[in-house]
This record gives sequence, structure tokens and C-alpha cells, in this order.
Amino acid sequence: MLSLIVFVAWCLQAIVLTAHPAVAAEETLEQLVAGAKKEAEVTLLASASTFGGKKAFAELETAFNKKFGLKSKVNLASGPSFPQVAARILTELKAGAKSSSDLYLGSDGTMADMHQEKALEKVNWSGIFPWVTKEMEIFPRETLLVYASFHGIIYNSNSIPKDKAPRGYEDLVDPVLSQLWAGKLAIPAYIHWLVRLSPLWGKDKVLGYARKLAPLAGGRLRQGEEERIVSGEFPIMGSTGAALETMWKWQAKGAPLVGLPGSSPPTSSYYQLAVPKNSAHPNSAKLFVAFMVTKEAQSVMEKYELRTSYLVDGTLMAKYVRSHKLKLQDPKELAEVFLREDKPFEEELTKILLK
Repeated sequence: MLSLIVFVAWCLQAIVLTAHPAVAAEETLEQLVAGAKKEAEVTLLASASTFGGKKAFAELETAFNKKFGLKSKVNLASGPSFPQVAARILTELKAGAKSSSDLYLGSDGTMADMHQEKALEKVNWSGIFPWVTKEMEIFPRETLLVYASFHGIIYNSNSIPKDKAPRGYEDLVDPVLSQLWAGKLAIPAYIHWLVRLSPLWGKDKVLGYARKLAPLAGGRLRQGEEERIVSGEFPIMGSTGAALETMWKWQAKGAPLVGLPGSSPPTSSYYQLAVPKNSAHPNSAKLFVAFMVTKEAQSVMEKYELRTSYLVDGTLMAKYVRSHKLKLQDPKELAEVFLREDKPFEEELTKILLK
């Protein structure tokens, strides 16, 4: 009788494993390292300045190999924008070809697209790697948060004294304060900073705010053009990505640039890494994604870019969030905004601010 019960139990287990092969094939760290040793390289197709560029990648390669006992080449292949890289990977995946990039780095919108297209490997990140937490998995078992950049205001403190400076986006349209920058306010050449506000404020409030902001604008700037604020050409920029990193960079040079989050909770771009299903070196890619949320990798990014994750203890961003007691916008909530794209809303914002 006992042997019959054991036999039945064995049969049931076999059925479960056959129906759900992922249960039987759950990877281990040791298996990934063994596979990576055979692959011997991993490539990220991205901007030439990603994570700090070639110098940073040389340091990342050394630390990556030391972490896992490898002798792998870590390649940064200079490529186009996040959406263009995503489109290339999807085209290759649908054609049954290997991906041009073993990894995919993207922000909220493009990662939402990759998630919807089911283009990313499922990996038990927090189960395999002891230093990875569930909170780091923006799309569970698909993406890990590598760094976050707050959207906010930057201004020239020589042009705008502290007692008359804005404390957030809503102060930009204050009738009294805005007299200092009316007609001289730089606004972004894109509207996604306002789209990110919509789950916090609601779409009607965002549209009303945009209508008040538009008459105050004196020009449009892109992220990376903050030198025009430092020079005094524009006294203030209504919003930019990486407002804090921009402040830290320029203040280290002695420039009178102040940056602050634009809202409470702050809106942010959540930059994530993932492994495409058609990665040519999937074992190395999975190890590298997890490596990028270690303290070793984060210290390299901080050194070269001042960009880090607030979820990794000891980083510049983690210290800022803790010292200012900030509650952050839920990245999963933001991902839902991009998954439920509202084109009429975005078209109306574009019409108000950019046309």
C-alpha cells in the first residue's frame, strides 16, 4: 500500500513538473556562473556615456569578474536611444535571431513596451541573488532598478534668491513668485514630466497647470543643456530629469546651481536592466543585471555619473532620500501609466506647451 502511495505521489510530481517546466528548471547562482564561464562575454548596446562610458565599463568589468570568479569581457557597444534599441531587439526576436544586445537598459515607458511584448527573460532575481530585494524588481522577475533620477526644478541662485525660490512645481505659477521668471522660464522640450505627474495630481489638474505655465515660458531646453541656466541665460528651468545629479555636478565646480524635486512625492525616471529572451549570452547577462545593483557597481556609477539607486544602501541617492525623509512615487504605479497610454491627454499637453 505504501509503495502505491509513493508511486502515485511520484506520478503527480512528474505531471506538475511537465506542466510547469520552470519549476524544474529554476536556475541557481552556481549554474549561471558555470554558463557564463563558457560564454566569456556580455554586451550592452546603449549610449556611449552609459554608466559613465568606457572608463567606467573597464572598472565594472574588473569588479564583475571579481564578484563571480570570471574572466569575461564586458562590452559597451555604442547605440541609439532606448526606444530604438528596444525596436531592434523586438525585430530580431520576431525574426528568430539573436539580439544585438545581451542586455536591455530602458526607462519606464520603453520597459513597459518590452514587458507588453513579452520580450524579457523571467528570472527569479531576489531568489537567486542574496543582495537583490523584491522592491528592486519593477516588473517582477523581469527588470531590476539600476538607478532613479528625480524630475525637478533647477535654478541659478545668483538670479533667484533662496527666499524667493520655488519649493516645487506649483510655485512656478504662483502670481507673486513667478514675477522673477515670467517670460524667462525654460521648460522642457517634451511633456513626459507632466505625464508622470498625472497619477499624483490627476489629468485635469495637470492640464490646468500646463495652461498657467505656458505663458511664463521663454524658451525650451533639453536635459543636458543646464549650462544655459548656470550662465544666467535662463534663471530657471521648470523641470529636468536628474535635477539632483545636475546640482551635485555643477556645485562641485562651484557653479550657483540649485536643484530640487518638483513634487511630493517626487516623480522619477526609473532606469532598469533586463535580459532579452533572445540574448546571445543569457547567463552572463543575468549575472551582469544582478551585479549592477551591488554596492561595487553602484560606487562606479556614482563616481562617473552621480547616478545611483535609492534602494542600495550607502549610495548618494539613498542618503538623500533618507536624510530628506522622502516618500517616493511608486514605480509600479508609474509603469501602469505607460501601459495605459493616453494619447488624447498627451496630445493636449503637447498642444498647450510645445506648439
